Amino acid sequence: MVADFHLHTSASDGDLDPGALVARAAAHGIRALAITDHDTLGAYRWDEGAVFAEARRRGVELTVGIELDVVLDGREVHLLGLGVDKGAAGLSAHLDAVGGARRERARRELALVRERFGDQSLAEEDVFVPGRESLMRPHLIRPLVARGRFASYQSGREWFHANARTGVVVPKPAIAEAIGMIRAAGGESVLAHPAYYWKDGFPILERLPALRSLGLDGVELDYPYASNSPELFADGDAERFTTFLRAAAERLGLLLTRGSDAHAPADLDRVYGPAPA
Repeated sequence: MVADFHLHTSASDGDLDPGALVARAAAHGIRALAITDHDTLGAYRWDEGAVFAEARRRGVELTVGIELDVVLDGREVHLLGLGVDKGAAGLSAHLDAVGGARRERARRELALVRERFGDQSLAEEDVFVPGRESLMRPHLIRPLVARGRFASYQSGREWFHANARTGVVVPKPAIAEAIGMIRAAGGESVLAHPAYYWKDGFPILERLPALRSLGLDGVELDYPYASNSPELFADGDAERFTTFLRAAAERLGLLLTRGSDAHAPADLDRVYGPAPA
């Protein structure tokens, strides 16, 4: 059975609404999936929970999931929570705090953009879209690129990094706290795309025993590094790292998961091949 436990929707920075994502995934033969939007469970509330009915209609086993920004040894890493209770108090309180901070940061960044590029450069309705619960920087950069304000997404990122200082701090828990939060919500914690941290020089393989002792349940083993980031993984490093990761995870008794990290239909096509007509 094809499973994908790392997918994004329009509730965060994905292109498809939750129902459309499930339908598209099913067309690719995916029969078990988790929507793991950034710091929000909004996909599961979308259209009064219609995503669950869509999953049943398509014969897809849907697991409630999330992707959290957390801190490990002073750096940001991403932690997946799989099988969490949507109503868990601790997780809900954290997501409310993060969502509020993200919205305030977006409001301030929007004001900075309009001050620099003019009032007509970007409107509130371009950013604050109904159903979009986790406001992220791509929501500002993409429309600015489309309107020619930036030559590329990368140049937009560089401008925001240099100029969009808002003073808003978005909460990021330490990984031990986040693991505990996921466990309290009845879920399992999985370290997302660990080869990125390794490629950046962080000794993630050496840190796995300590993370296991903190309660980490699994690692994302099967991930399309070479197609998602060919500039980083064109040399076979991903395959070598995955071999080391599998051995380390099996020694520690960690779960092994698969995720495409798809944000758009083209991402699914790239990972699974074109969907049948």
